[in-house]
Amino acid sequence: MDVFSMIRGQSGNISLSRTQAALAFLVCCGVVGWQAYKGTLSDVTFGLFFGFATAGYIGAKKIATD
Repeated sequence: MDVFSMIRGQSGNISLSRTQAALAFLVCCGVVGWQAYKGTLSDVTFGLFFGFATAGYIGAKKIATD
């Protein structure tokens, strides 16, 4: 098992949607961690970052299943 196995699709190629989701997760974690460290984290900020980060992934899955 290599580092990229979690972002590979069933065909073995790197999946763009999984890569996007992984990057969004890392960015959200970084932003939330930084704001928590600075003491400026709010529920609205966290909700917006999480929503924008996952909207593309959910949209891509919806298109793929239709």
